[in-house]
Amino acid sequence: MCHNRELDAGLKNLMDIALFRAIIDEARQWANDVYLHHRGEPLLHPQFFDMIRYARRAGLRTRFHTNGCLLDTEKTERLLDAGPDLVSFSVDGFEKSIYEAIRVGACFDETVENIIRLVSRRRDRRLRKPYVVVERIRFRHSNVPEDPAAVAALRQRFLEAGVDEVIEKEEYVWAVETAPETAAPRRLSACTFPWYAMVICADGTVTPCPQDFYAKLVMGRWGETSLREIWNGPAYRDLRRRYQTDIESLPLCRKCDRLCRKTVARSVPLQYAITFLTDHLLGYGRLRAWIGTAERKGVELTGEAERPGLTRGFPTASRTSETRRKPSSRQ
Repeated sequence: MCHNRELDAGLKNLMDIALFRAIIDEARQWANDVYLHHRGEPLLHPQFFDMIRYARRAGLRTRFHTNGCLLDTEKTERLLDAGPDLVSFSVDGFEKSIYEAIRVGACFDETVENIIRLVSRRRDRRLRKPYVVVERIRFRHSNVPEDPAAVAALRQRFLEAGVDEVIEKEEYVWAVETAPETAAPRRLSACTFPWYAMVICADGTVTPCPQDFYAKLVMGRWGETSLREIWNGPAYRDLRRRYQTDIESLPLCRKCDRLCRKTVARSVPLQYAITFLTDHLLGYGRLRAWIGTAERKGVELTGEAERPGLTRGFPTASRTSETRRKPSSRQ
């Protein structure tokens, strides 16, 4: 589960629009896309749609993840006007009782209708964007299993309405200091994030990975130095070296369950390899919907036995941000 409830009130802030624009002005020189979410609900930001437009004008692809609870009729139209490339929704349960027990205060029926309204209005307006994904989490310690028939029915309802993908993901363990030691065998001793992505928190603090929820691995702070200098700076270089030679000295990283997931080429997490290649080579369109994602196809992500994922459908027509680099040989 997300640790947002345990986050100190002082860290629950919004990125200033001037800071965002300055970051985008630099990142546009070398970044590929920007994820407009982390540690909070992006639709809470009053200037969120302006942020999407600014990043798009800078030539960056934009995407964000939301719980969908705030996506009312007005916000739906504003979102479609802003034109993000991809929107993904976290639907914590595919049954009303389970969903509302997990996401306390939310209304299952309203969230489902919000998602369906978005794809319906996208179709009505004859728009190609955004690519819409619904994610269902398989929780590790759920005492009440969901009814397979109810899950299948809601999946089919989403797909028939025009949602591009419905995927199923294993719940993962956040890389926090209180996380338990993983019992699964470690399959790799490196991670892709420090070589192709960075997370920029609302105050400009830069961390290497969205798994570092409390921003303990600080690589620098934008404003004190540039993003390029941070990327090539001593903190990042030391982190990359320690990943290769002494991962046990990184208390957050050595507990991360990403290191226990299935790999390709003996070193790259399969989930991220597929996502990286899909994002860079396919973009967000009909071909992506046909090929799909690792989660949807039931690829083993946690070292456990594989389970079938949910099937795909064809398209009918922030608090913080994360930037992803364009493919480059420079590290």
